[in-house]
Amino acid sequence: MSALPPNDYTSGRPWHRAYERCQRLEKASEPSNADGKLMRARLLGFMVREAPTDIGRTNMSNEINDCRDDSELYVLADMYLNHFVRCFRSKKGSTPAPSFHVSRPSFDDAQIRLSYLLQEAPKNHSTAKEKALIRDGYRCVLSGKFDTMSYVRNPAALPFFHASPSAVSPTQAAHIFPDSTNQGISGENEGGSEASTVWTVMERFGQVNGEEELNGPNIHRLENVMTLNPEVHFYFDLLMLWLEATDEPNQYKIGASNPVIRQDLPQLVTFTTLDAHNLPLPSPRYLALHAACARVVNLCGAAEHIDTIVRDIETLCVLAKDGFSADVLSFALGQVAIAV
Repeated sequence: MSALPPNDYTSGRPWHRAYERCQRLEKASEPSNADGKLMRARLLGFMVREAPTDIGRTNMSNEINDCRDDSELYVLADMYLNHFVRCFRSKKGSTPAPSFHVSRPSFDDAQIRLSYLLQEAPKNHSTAKEKALIRDGYRCVLSGKFDTMSYVRNPAALPFFHASPSAVSPTQAAHIFPDSTNQGISGENEGGSEASTVWTVMERFGQVNGEEELNGPNIHRLENVMTLNPEVHFYFDLLMLWLEATDEPNQYKIGASNPVIRQDLPQLVTFTTLDAHNLPLPSPRYLALHAACARVVNLCGAAEHIDTIVRDIETLCVLAKDGFSADVLSFALGQVAIAV
């Protein structure tokens, strides 16, 4: 957990006033963080600092400035924990492997399959996985490891391997925004309200209109998908690994919560595609929101806070065989829907 840096915004302006309130809240919350108040104060402050756009920083500042007292600031922090962090830092299942035939297809068959894929938009995990593999040269875009199943079963992929031989590894389609975000977005149930709130937060903070851009099968659009090997995917989903844009188009610096996590990865990666129309690259806006969330979570201590409560929940699940802890467990689950 890091303390909020000095306030370097122009005095009297909304950004300065909002950040100053966060600093005062931080000071009032010290030295104990037993109830998470210090973490929440810092979360709001780092949300101001890490907003990916000036519009997002202004919106965040206005929400902070509109709070009447400290209790409302803590409520606002909880809202962002539950609807901003929750969207990214979640338990996501691995992507099903692409459905290549068990027997090796001929090169012509593989080319026909590739042509078919280029003509249709991804509608599910499997299609998104296959199209992302083609776009990404059948490799993890961060580690450069070649997809094992493509090497073994897909002759159309072999020229990509021989052009730059490397280690092989299983790969997965990593969604920047998880497809679970859209569950029940029609609003016909509680999940619909939840998803709509998440997308509202994303639009205000990062100018991503999720209900328009990522609703339904659009969550599988290639702008929201990258090919990653399982280890890298794990760290990316837990906000322990993220991508920070450089001044060069589609070039990113790999950020990590701990240098050990990225020690086998390059410092910079550049995304490329042979067909920008049919195989578009991951969206810089989506990656910027993911990176902002990752930095906020790691700077304010929310990651440790979430992990601690999840461990407590798991302990309660073991201890509460006779139901005596049911109320406590219910409360904990309500507080950290972000993690479960």
